Amino acid sequence: MYPKVKIINKDQKKDMFYFLGDMETFNKCKSSCGLIANGIIGDASGLILSPEIISSLVIEIWRLEKRLLNIKNSMYEKIGTNTEPVFDQIQRIKDFYSKHEIEVREHTGEDYNDGLSLRALHFETDDSMPKGTMKIIETVKPTVSLRGNIISHGEVVVVKSKEI
Repeated sequence: MYPKVKIINKDQKKDMFYFLGDMETFNKCKSSCGLIANGIIGDASGLILSPEIISSLVIEIWRLEKRLLNIKNSMYEKIGTNTEPVFDQIQRIKDFYSKHEIEVREHTGEDYNDGLSLRALHFETDDSMPKGTMKIIETVKPTVSLRGNIISHGEVVVVKSKEI
């Protein structure tokens, strides 16, 4: 994999992509030139993976895993199919994430506060919760990080106490 940078040519209003042979050259160019877009990863084949593409793929695989977990037992009962190979493949995908420093974070069960880098889609109230508490009851979309930087913010549903 070679560092591939996106250089924006403002005169022609056209984006151009260039390969740089090593990370040292890439980092020098990145620090001295304001025209390089961050987060573009490519290889010699011309494949370009932007943070948006990476996060979209990761989120869809996360959703697929959640659906498979929901139907895992019923699949075995109804058709007698062993689902372990499917979950082995999901583990290989997670190993790939780890190798490439991609982190997927589900927030269900965590405490919520307004300072988190999350988008609360809905707030529900619950009389039984202690005063002033908020808890995430559902992760609609996980937070995705690439090399320690958030590339997609999570979306959650929150339950809060009736009294603030």
